[in-house]
Amino acid sequence: MAHAMMAASPGSMIVTAADLLALATCIGVLGFRIWVVRFKDEMPRPSIATVMPLWWLVGICLAVLTLSSVGELIRRTMEMSARPLAEVGLVLPQVLSQTHFGRVWLLRPVALLVLWSGWCTRPRLGSPAITAVMLAAACLFAASRSLSGHAADWGDITLPEIIDWSHLLAASLWGGSLIGLTLTGFHSLTEAADERRQFVAAMARRWSALAGVALAVVALTGIYNAWLEMQHFEALWQTAYGRILLLKLSLVLIIVALGASNRYLGIPSLRAWADGSSGSAKPSGILATTLYFLTLKRRRAGKHGPLERFVRRAKVEGVLMIGALLCVTILLGQMPARHQSRMPTSHHTHANGMAR
Repeated sequence: MAHAMMAASPGSMIVTAADLLALATCIGVLGFRIWVVRFKDEMPRPSIATVMPLWWLVGICLAVLTLSSVGELIRRTMEMSARPLAEVGLVLPQVLSQTHFGRVWLLRPVALLVLWSGWCTRPRLGSPAITAVMLAAACLFAASRSLSGHAADWGDITLPEIIDWSHLLAASLWGGSLIGLTLTGFHSLTEAADERRQFVAAMARRWSALAGVALAVVALTGIYNAWLEMQHFEALWQTAYGRILLLKLSLVLIIVALGASNRYLGIPSLRAWADGSSGSAKPSGILATTLYFLTLKRRRAGKHGPLERFVRRAKVEGVLMIGALLCVTILLGQMPARHQSRMPTSHHTHANGMAR
C-alpha cells in the first residue's frame, strides 16, 4: 500500500499537516459550541463579536480542507498510477471508481458540501441544530482518514479503524478546541469578563469537563493504537516510528499536566472569582493540594488574575497541541514498527484492493 510503504515527501507532509490541523480545529470549535457555549436563559447570550472569530476560523478550516482534499487526491493518484501531474486527469476517474482510496475519498466532498452549506447560513454559532449537522459532517470527513490510513491495513470497517476514528474524534474535540480558542485569542471566554463572571466561569467549567472526557477516550484508544502499531515495547526506542511516538507522548503529558492544573486549581479559582471574591480558592484533594504548592511561588510572584492564569495555561496547551498533531503528521508518513518485523496477511489483501 503506497501510503504505508513509501516515505512521505515534504510536500505530502505539508498537505497532511494542513489537513489534520484544519480538521481537528473544525471539530474542536463545533464541539465547543455544542457542549460548552450552551445558551441558557439564566446566562447572558454571547455577543456576535465574541463568537464571530470562531465562526470565521471554521470557514478558514473548511477552505484548507477543500484544498488539502484535492491535494491528497492528486498525490495519491500519482503514487498509485506512477504518472506525472500532467497525466493525473487521465486516470482520476479510474482511481475514484475502482480503488479503495478513491471510494473512501468520495466521503470528503459529501462532508464538505454539508459543512459549507451550514457555514454559509451564517448562524454565527447561534444555531445548535445547524452546528450539530456540521459536526456530524466533520466526523464523516474524519472517517475518510481512518478508512484510508494505517488502520485500514486490517480491512474495511474493522475494530482498528473504529478505534482510530474514535481516537481522532476525541483528540480533535480536546485539542481542536484548544487550538481554535488559542488562534482566536480566547474571545469567547474573556470578552467583558468582569461583567459576565458567572457565564465565563460556567463555560470554563464545561470546557474542562469536555476535555476530561475526551482525554479519557484519547488515552484508551491511544494505548490500543500504540500496541497495534508497535507490538513490541522495545520498538519505542529502536525504530523511528517509536521515537516520534515518544515525542508525541511527551508533549501530551505536558498538556495533561497543564490541563490538570487548570482543572483542579484554575476552575475553583474562577468559581471564587465569579462569586465576587479575589479569586483565591482553597484546594481540596491530594492532587489539587500538590498542584497548589507546586505553583504557589509562581502565583505569588505573578500579577495575573484567575482568568488570565487560566487562559495563559490554556494557550500553552494549544501551542503544544499543535506540536503533538505535527508529530502525528510525521507518524502518518512513517512505516509502522510492526512492518519491520512481519507483514500482516491482511496488509497484502488491502494492498491488492488498492491496486484494483
